[in-house]
Amino acid sequence: MRPLLLAAFAFALLPPMGDGVTPTDSPRFRGQDLVRPEGHDRWPVVCTSIGLSYAAPMANDGPGAFHRVYMNPSAYETFKRTGIFPEGTTFVLEIHESAEKTSIARGGFFEGKRIALEASVKDSKRFRSGWAYFGFANGALASATPNDDSQCHSCHVKHGKIDSVFVQFYPNLRDRR
Repeated sequence: MRPLLLAAFAFALLPPMGDGVTPTDSPRFRGQDLVRPEGHDRWPVVCTSIGLSYAAPMANDGPGAFHRVYMNPSAYETFKRTGIFPEGTTFVLEIHESAEKTSIARGGFFEGKRIALEASVKDSKRFRSGWAYFGFANGALASATPNDDSQCHSCHVKHGKIDSVFVQFYPNLRDRR
């Protein structure tokens, strides 16, 4: 009888199914501040790039920085199924300097030191524009205030292919099946 009672107790601790389920990878806030997403490095990678920039490259600038964009798994699955970014969609951008000729590496480039950690979140109830953009001072901050620089959002609105998101650079989203 005890194993059955233990199983019933464990089942009662599970979140309810259906509408209203809050995925465990949903963004967490302290007021308007986004709590830095922990474990984002285990989320699906939707984009990697090197040297992707909004400014013209400078001569002898090397290959540029490495960018890696992660997306929270529940939103990723919803988007792959529906083509719509649900409320709570979270993207995390890590930027690493390019490094070369270290240890045994004699050619090519690899990700060096991380130089930025940023995020964007879709939350139409919390943010008037629907999306907000955050910088975590390269991970030094446990939470970040929304970037009130309207340039971020206006650029995303103007150039984002779907719902202000640059899916044109994200093959896992661009080529959804």
